[in-house]
Amino acid sequence: MAEVPYSVIVSKDGDKVLCQPHSLETCSKCSVDWCPLNNLAVSLKPANGIPPPPNAVNPNINGHVNRLREDGNKFFKADNFPEAVKLYSMAVDMSWSRPLWDPMAFQIVREELTPVLSNRAAAYTSMNKFVDALVDAEMVTKLKKEWSKGWFRKGKALMGLKRYSDARAAYEAGLEFEPESTELNKAIEEVEKAFLADD
Repeated sequence: MAEVPYSVIVSKDGDKVLCQPHSLETCSKCSVDWCPLNNLAVSLKPANGIPPPPNAVNPNINGHVNRLREDGNKFFKADNFPEAVKLYSMAVDMSWSRPLWDPMAFQIVREELTPVLSNRAAAYTSMNKFVDALVDAEMVTKLKKEWSKGWFRKGKALMGLKRYSDARAAYEAGLEFEPESTELNKAIEEVEKAFLADD
C-alpha cells in the first residue's frame, strides 16, 4: 500500500510540527491535525537539559528503539503484558529523544512510533486497560491514517469499553484502506454478535 505523503515543517521554536503550505498545526485545507502529535511530544520531552546541536543526532537511536520493541514483543508473546508495556514505553521515550529540529526527525519518529504504540495498545487491551489502549490506538491512526492495524487496535479498545457502534466505525475505517482484511472483517462479525448478545 502506498504511503500518504505529508509536507511538514517545524515551528520556529522547534516545538511543533506544522503543515508546510500554510504553517498551521491544524489545517483544514491540508486535512491534517498535528495537535495530538505535538501534545504527545511535549508530554514526552524532558523538561530540563540543554538541547544538543542540530547535527548531534545519535545514530543508534533507531536500533535501540527497535530492540526495545522486539524485547517488548517477547514479553507480550509470553503474556507478560506489564513488562511488555514497560519496554514499549521505553521505546516511545527513546524515539522522542530526537530533537524535533532535525530535518528527518518527524518522518523517522512517525515510522518508529506507529508499531510501538500499536503493540502497546494491544498489551493494554490484554490487561483490560481499554482507555489507555484507546489513547495509543487513536495516536496510531493520527500518525499513520492509512495503516489498517491502527483502526483494528482502536476498534478492539472500543469493544472493551462496550462502545460497539464506535468500534464498528473504526473497523470500517480500516477496511477503507484494506478492504480484504480478514482480521477487520472478522472483527465486524464480533461487533454484530456483541449487539445481539446485548439485545
